[in-house]
Amino acid sequence: MKTNIDLDTYYKFEKIESRGKLTVKSPMVYSNSQYFNLFDFQKNLLDISSLEINVSSVKVFDTFAYIFIKEIHTYCDNHSIKFSLEGATEEFVNFLSFLSTKKVELVKKERVGFLYNFFLELGENTKKGIGELRSFIEFFGETSKALLKLPFNLKQIRWEDFPVYLMRVGVNSIGICLLIVFLVGIIIGYVGAIQLARFGVGSFLAALVGIAVTRELSPLMVGIVIAGRSGSAFAAEIGTMKVSDEIDALTSFGFDKQNFIVIPRLLATLISLPVLVSISNIVGIIGGYLAGAVVLGLSFSEFQVQLLDSTLSYADVLGGIGKSIIFGFIIAIIGCFKGFQVSGGAESVGKFTTSSVVLSIFLIIFIDAIFAFII
Repeated sequence: MKTNIDLDTYYKFEKIESRGKLTVKSPMVYSNSQYFNLFDFQKNLLDISSLEINVSSVKVFDTFAYIFIKEIHTYCDNHSIKFSLEGATEEFVNFLSFLSTKKVELVKKERVGFLYNFFLELGENTKKGIGELRSFIEFFGETSKALLKLPFNLKQIRWEDFPVYLMRVGVNSIGICLLIVFLVGIIIGYVGAIQLARFGVGSFLAALVGIAVTRELSPLMVGIVIAGRSGSAFAAEIGTMKVSDEIDALTSFGFDKQNFIVIPRLLATLISLPVLVSISNIVGIIGGYLAGAVVLGLSFSEFQVQLLDSTLSYADVLGGIGKSIIFGFIIAIIGCFKGFQVSGGAESVGKFTTSSVVLSIFLIIFIDAIFAFII
């Protein structure tokens, strides 16, 4: 059954000579869209030079009003018909303006030279590096202050975490540290034995291995292993706490982040590294002896006598252990500092964890090179 629809209830179209006028009488809302869609553009707008849409009676409207007017406006532009909207309230005009899209002119990026980009990036990186150095000095000062006050603030330290970190940094790292130093001892013993045998001074192998392992290789290799194993763990743990707002929560409850977070990790590292280096010294020397036994045919008693009669002294052993304490301080403070720098999400945690490992290893090797000339 076909129903006749009186469109004059919704709108009225008049054509006077070459001018057209569309008067809207009903609310321009989606529920009335079926009636407005019956407006035939090609038939009604044929042979006219201008079109006026009067919306003075429109008090209720939604996004359909914008769509309908936009379609008519586009049709008029494509057919060179002058378009105008009359009688619109300020609210209606603001609504249409809000929904209308404006062309965004792309600003042409000015091409700059290589030197400009180079020095610009250099300046930004320098500025960033100075800011990080300043933050690190402040953190270093806070940690040193908390460490000096440790005898007077024993009750403020979270001692429950100390055995956990002592186990993670020290006990759990024994295997990998001993294995690496043992293999390095074999390498040094093998290379040294071959070279010394050429000159007939194989008896100096024990002194070479003993001094190289105790003074340089053992503390250096143990420091690098702990930096990659425990320093990264410190940065990742603290970074995750920072991302999840746990550190802010601890601060709001009155806990000092140095005593609660940094000091237990720092003490565990300072105690663990000298012990690991002391044990690694023995294993590294044994590795050197095995290489000497294979290449030079040395017996254990001969190697032992050569080692005791060599220039290896307590100063060499204690010097290596002393360096390990400094390395432990660097590893712990860099790991904690990078963890506190984390901001954002998981990507930032990974970034600063990697940065802590790289910076710790660099500082360990750099300081070891300085001690090689001083001691």
